[in-house]
Parts: sequence; structure tokens; C-alpha cells
Amino acid sequence: MPKKQTEKKAGKLQWFMLIVCIPTLFAVILGVVFLSILGVNVIDLGKNAMQDIPVVVDFLEDEDGNKASGLSGEEALEKLTTKEEEVSRLKQELEAKELELRNVQEELETLQIELETEGEEIDEAPSQSKDMAKIYEAMSAGKAAAILSEMNIEQILLHMQEMSVDAQAAILGKMEPEKAAAIMKKLND
Repeated sequence: MPKKQTEKKAGKLQWFMLIVCIPTLFAVILGVVFLSILGVNVIDLGKNAMQDIPVVVDFLEDEDGNKASGLSGEEALEKLTTKEEEVSRLKQELEAKELELRNVQEELETLQIELETEGEEIDEAPSQSKDMAKIYEAMSAGKAAAILSEMNIEQILLHMQEMSVDAQAAILGKMEPEKAAAIMKKLND
């Protein structure tokens, strides 16, 4: 009789495993796979759920590889101090970079102002040349030639380019031939 009772108990255990445990395990595995496909982080959910169980907490590890409850107060304080030092170092670096950025922006603004000033001077130069050319055209050719002869060739060219052809011819006719030839050569270039 004892043999039949052990067979009945073994049969009931087998039926329990086949009917309850295996389908439940299959459903859990299928659920985990399905949630993973949907993008749910099942491992973190499991860790969070298991942290409430006292025995399981000893086996869980955090991201740094330390046991979740394994940090002593001193270790946690050291870690915190290290992180605070790193934060203060990064803040100092940030302040230095911001100061450097402000200096570069100020230099850029100064250069832009200089560029605008130079642009205005360049814009004024042609109008001054035109005004001077009109003055020379209004003078007699002899007086204009005498004044222009005292200047270097680049200055003469600057004024003569703004004059009419007739005024240029009259002034060049009153200049020394060598200087007039040099000016004519530069005007052709």
C-alpha cells in the first residue's frame, strides 16, 4: 500500500506542474518578451519590485556594480564629496568659458565698429575725390597743373580719374612732359 500512495502523490505533483506551473511560467516569459518588444524596461521594473523583499535586496546591484544596500555611510559620504568636488570644478570651468566668451564677444563688437568706421571712410573718399576733381576742373589748366605737379602720381591719378576727358587733356598739356607721360601711362592701366 505504501507504494500506491507514493505513486498517487507523485502523480498529483506531476499534474500540478503540468497544469499550473508550466503554463504560468510560459505566460510570464511571453509577457516579458511582449513588454520588451513594446519598449518597456522589464529588468528595471523587476529590480524595483524586488527591492521591497528583504532577502532579494542583498543580491541586487545598482548601475555602478555595488550592492544596492551594500554602501556604508562613510562610502556614501565619500562618493557624495567626490561628486560635489566634480560639480564645483565643472562650475569653475563653466565660469571661465563664459568669461572667455564675453571677452571674444567684446572683441568682435570692437572689430565690427572699426570695420563700420573704415567703411564710412572708404565711402567718403570717392565723394571727396569728386569734389576735388570739380575744383580742379573749375580752375585754369595751368594753375591745376601746377598744384597737381606737387603731388605724387597716385594722388594725381585719384583726382584725375574723376575729371572729364577735356579737363584731363588741358591739365596734362600744362604739365612737364615726363610727369604727364607717367600719368598717362598709369591712366591707361
